[in-house]
Amino acid sequence: MGRRRQGLSKGDRRERAILATARRLLADRPMSRIAIDELAAGAGISRPSFYFYFDSKVGVLTALLDEIAGQMAADTGDWLAGSGADDESLRRSLRTSARLWREHGPLLRQALVEEDPDPALRAFRERILDGFVVKAAERIQRDRDAGFAPPGPSPEALARALVQMKFTVLSSASADDVVDTLVTIMQRAIYGTCG
Repeated sequence: MGRRRQGLSKGDRRERAILATARRLLADRPMSRIAIDELAAGAGISRPSFYFYFDSKVGVLTALLDEIAGQMAADTGDWLAGSGADDESLRRSLRTSARLWREHGPLLRQALVEEDPDPALRAFRERILDGFVVKAAERIQRDRDAGFAPPGPSPEALARALVQMKFTVLSSASADDVVDTLVTIMQRAIYGTCG
């Protein structure tokens, strides 16, 4: 009978070490100012070994951002799939977003808010924005059709404005009441109430 391996493989540990190094370095500077040699050294591997795990710095950045985006999508899913002015579901979703921005603010600012993002981040920004806008617009339209929300600007235009506003507010907010502020703005914009 063969022995089963326990825990992460050596390769998985190295990949995680590269990502952890990138997170640490991205807290202080943009990816464009981080060298592959720094990422490799931080993971305890050589530069050629780095390329076994990632094809470029963009690959590292994409892996980090996809991980964060997955958490955002999972934690906003209840609100996006729901209906009506569900204050508690929206609040839970925004609390998760606020936590992710506190933990990964410099990276998320580079990817989602800065005026002229690194070209590698542009595709990620469009994918994330478009994904959230489509789902939020669907919810707005559903709630209008059901009579929960009054007519207003196109659901897509309203959703895009709210998603971009949310990212901007979260990127610069340090106050504890940011979630309350965002809930109030979003409820008023969609439902004409504050929850």
